[in-house]
Amino acid sequence: MKERENILLGIIAILLYFVQKIFVSVPLQIIGINYQGMNLAAKVAYLLGYELLFIIILIFIYHKIFKKDIIDYLKNFKQYFKKYIEYWALAFGLMIMSNLMITTLLPTAVATNQAAVNSIFDIAPLYIIVSAVLYAPIIEESIFRLSIRNIIKNDTLFIIVSGLSFGLLHVIGSYESLVDFVYVIPYSIPGFVFAYTLVKSKNIFVPIGLHMFHNGITMILQIILGVLV
Repeated sequence: MKERENILLGIIAILLYFVQKIFVSVPLQIIGINYQGMNLAAKVAYLLGYELLFIIILIFIYHKIFKKDIIDYLKNFKQYFKKYIEYWALAFGLMIMSNLMITTLLPTAVATNQAAVNSIFDIAPLYIIVSAVLYAPIIEESIFRLSIRNIIKNDTLFIIVSGLSFGLLHVIGSYESLVDFVYVIPYSIPGFVFAYTLVKSKNIFVPIGLHMFHNGITMILQIILGVLV
């Protein structure tokens, strides 16, 4: 019965994730507010609130797991960090190598998702930093790790499906040509690693913490490069 409940929760969470992605502006339309006509500050406030609401929904769905895992994670943070930071370093290194290979072999290929992130960062840096460093790791790990893990019990299959779906998410929403799908490779690499750490640690906050660290480092590098360039 518990296994069926976990599978159902996983399916519900995944469906809600894609539904909320599609209907971002619907709550405003219901009360007669034009999302496109809002100023930047209002859009940023709305999007941050909207994403926070979805995080609260995910916490409600997975409150038992979150409560158990956060207690364990805080209690054993140093051990978890020391043990799994090397996995993040491996993922980060492989991402850089794969990106370099792609730009060398396919110089015309562009990571449109990253270009979109850079564009938003230039316009609304506060939103992209909060969303990328705090919100996205909680949401994406809850969906692409925890929810998929609830559905797929085989370790190897879970890691493959979790990593590939995570990579596809970062490409399919903004691709401009089929060539863009080559970037599924570098985007999937951290997905594979985060999934592996969940399998080994059995604690969702391990990949969430690594994901936050990863995105934080990425944001810092982007700020540094922006200043230098």
